[in-house]
Amino acid sequence: MDTSTILHGHGQATSKSGDAAGADSKTNGIRLLDVASLSKRGYGNEDRIVVDTNENFHLFAVIDGHNGAVAADYLVENLSKTLTEVYDNGFDHAKLCEAMEELDRMFCTLEWKSCGACVLVVLLYVAPNTDTPQKIVLNIGDCRAIIREAPESIAGKNEAEDETSPAASIVALSEDHCASNEKEMARALRSGATIEDNRIAGILQPFRVIGDADLKGPDKKDWVIPTPEIHQSELLVGRSILVIASDGVWTVLDSDCVMELAFKEIGANGSAKSAAEAIVGEAVKKDSEDDISVIVVSV
Repeated sequence: MDTSTILHGHGQATSKSGDAAGADSKTNGIRLLDVASLSKRGYGNEDRIVVDTNENFHLFAVIDGHNGAVAADYLVENLSKTLTEVYDNGFDHAKLCEAMEELDRMFCTLEWKSCGACVLVVLLYVAPNTDTPQKIVLNIGDCRAIIREAPESIAGKNEAEDETSPAASIVALSEDHCASNEKEMARALRSGATIEDNRIAGILQPFRVIGDADLKGPDKKDWVIPTPEIHQSELLVGRSILVIASDGVWTVLDSDCVMELAFKEIGANGSAKSAAEAIVGEAVKKDSEDDISVIVVSV
């Protein structure tokens, strides 16, 4: 398997299909200091990455397809356009849910009934009413996002040399939608879902996905849902590192390890690219057997 750079840069760019591109853009007051994404490609790789910017917001998404890449490719083609249509001086959470559910409805009318995808989206923008930078996370499935936020007192300093400063915090921005999530398990059981070996109908490990129409028929209502779990909070501009990755990373590395790699590489080289490479390399070293996709954003 080859490791290839999907996006890294400086310079205005949009990347939807995985072609090399770059991004050092200032969207509505949020400047991306550096962005990079890598995929560890195997035969029939089903992961996809979307990185897109426009005058209103930055969009980052990791998509983990299964039973083929058709659902993942569908999201690559339609995700950015769909969420751009939702933007109206900010994002209404209910409309974001409706938009993702509509993407699912449209895909489920196609012929690939057993094909699906998990997706995690992060939107960065400035709220016009408060002039406050915001981050919104939409999660469907078991990709994950974490962020490292440095207190203002140590931002830009050598934290290793300042033992009296408060430590930066690593915050999980999402929860996996699978059997290990008690709330999600309870939701699936309330719907009447059959769960065998921690999988829906003994087949599907994530409990929320886009697609998998054959597990969403009238007799299986709400067993598997496409509704995103949404969280919004203030973005600490100038002192945050964001990592989004597919479960090929998280099955072998924990959040502390991933962020330590990212912080070390960005601190040493000022490079999100080397951070993404380090995370992918460590996951491979730990014998990850899944496709691996990572986005690292310094903002």
